[in-house]
Amino acid sequence: MRRTDGNARLPIFPLPVVLIPEMMLPLHIFEPRYRLMLRHCLEGERLFGLSYHSNAEVGQLVVPDLESVGCAARILHVELLVDGRANILIVGTHRYRIGRYLSHDPYLLAEVEFFEDDPIEGEEREIVTALVAQVAAHFFRFLRALQLLHDLPERPVALPEDAERLSFTIAAAVLQPPEELRQVLELISTRARLELLLARLEKLVEDSEHRARTHAEAKRNGQRKPPPHVH
Repeated sequence: MRRTDGNARLPIFPLPVVLIPEMMLPLHIFEPRYRLMLRHCLEGERLFGLSYHSNAEVGQLVVPDLESVGCAARILHVELLVDGRANILIVGTHRYRIGRYLSHDPYLLAEVEFFEDDPIEGEEREIVTALVAQVAAHFFRFLRALQLLHDLPERPVALPEDAERLSFTIAAAVLQPPEELRQVLELISTRARLELLLARLEKLVEDSEHRARTHAEAKRNGQRKPPPHVH
């Protein structure tokens, strides 16, 4: 990733999936242009940009719009296959807006501008602090319900102290639809993202705890001895 005039030059990988900061994502690399991109990334800072594009298809180069938002991906692990393909694991780092394209061949290379949420100031600090506590509490309830539902031991989970990072960490764990992930990716208000997550988690907790109670009751019924059969 080379910087020019305060911006960064980043290879862009258009895909019909959404990556957000703190999210881990496995990818299978097989197209020749992206094999080359991967090689160049591994020779450098192991970073590329993942931009959502609903029409991204194998063998067809699609170009995300200028000013569209994407997420830089850091390559954590690479499994190179004998035929040149590769399985990789990436994690989302920083969000960017595409400023201009520097090259389209063999893969997209763009000048991007990284950005973060707006600063949390004044009275909003107390509101965000309260939201962080509510969202974290609901998230832990959701995790506990899933552990009970799948008969897993309870394990402690550490969350980031920074409110923006925490919001993305939880969003990466609980959100799936691309439209929801794109919404949290593009928001520049930590408060708004936390409010969105709280509303989503309230529904998830209600559903998961109900399923966990049903599962526990079914287990208890299954463990009870049947009454003796009287002839």
